[in-house]
Amino acid sequence: MPAPLAAAGGARAAALAWSQRRWLVWLLLGLLALPVLIAALSMGMLGSMQSTAPVGSFAPSAFALRDIPPDYLRTYQSAGAAVGWEYLAAIGKVETDHGRSRARGVRAGVNAFGCCSGPMQFSVVGKPSTWDSYGVDGNHDGKTSPFDPADAIPAAAAYLQASGAPVDWDAAIFSYNHAAWYVAEVKEWAERYRGAATGIGGLPAGSAISQGLADGGRWLSPLPGTATVCDRRIVPDVVALLQRYRMAAGDCFSLAGHAQAGEHPLGLGIDLVPGPGGSWDLVAQAARDFGWRPACASTGCAGLLPSPFRFIGYNGYPGHGDPAHVGGNAHLHLSWQHTPAMPGSPAARVQTLLSPPGEQHP
Repeated sequence: MPAPLAAAGGARAAALAWSQRRWLVWLLLGLLALPVLIAALSMGMLGSMQSTAPVGSFAPSAFALRDIPPDYLRTYQSAGAAVGWEYLAAIGKVETDHGRSRARGVRAGVNAFGCCSGPMQFSVVGKPSTWDSYGVDGNHDGKTSPFDPADAIPAAAAYLQASGAPVDWDAAIFSYNHAAWYVAEVKEWAERYRGAATGIGGLPAGSAISQGLADGGRWLSPLPGTATVCDRRIVPDVVALLQRYRMAAGDCFSLAGHAQAGEHPLGLGIDLVPGPGGSWDLVAQAARDFGWRPACASTGCAGLLPSPFRFIGYNGYPGHGDPAHVGGNAHLHLSWQHTPAMPGSPAARVQTLLSPPGEQHP
């Protein structure tokens, strides 16, 4: 519940939101199995493609480092590894300014609406209360307290995941507080806290590797389990992207139906759509993580992207984007940087996120 930052402007909406939340507890308990089922399906289909990096992995921005107390930041990052720490931090900001608010119910008792307690403002009324259902002993001290951030923050992560995160953040945040303004405010704070994306395989975005074709042999290779064929040097990157953002691959290498001056005729461009357990929100997140922004969308952000990407076709670029922008031809396009090459032939060198199989990044 958003108390301290917008206590006056949001009081009535917050009170109504928390009172309406109680009936959702039983429904949410029934939905707890859904994220597990989705994860199991994704793991079963893509088990051999798993990346250790969580979806939406970001370093804290400089602003986040200034604004969030260090102990809270560490807990947000640890508890939010599977869903997105910056959203947890944003909720903690909107609710209680990371526990710094002096409002009632932050350090003891319940808030002015008589329902909620602690830095994440969990409802503690009713049987079972939201805290009864989601409270955890995060620091293993033998107690579960909504006033202890070590308990409250991982409990909030569990609640958000049960409510749809990270597949549908709007739904998850709306479940936390049923108000459109609250969803918008949390997402705004999350954007401010989000720093540089952590690249696939744990490398910072922009940490690309230049690869040639050492053996001079076969340069095209299929993506495992698909009919899609790419330049073999980007296959590990594509596989990791499919897993991390729950996407499915469309065209990669193709001599027809795409611009001859682009990357499809080189096998260095991939068209992507939501895969099993995925969503257009996750597709959009992938675009943002690697440098796409609305301000440069009309040019594919060419020349403005961190290596290894050369071009990102998404909302704002003709014929690319989500269904709301381009209808039935919806897709995200990613192109890798490379040296010049003729259509249907391999580029001498290609920038990639991941090292060739069996090699380590220096």
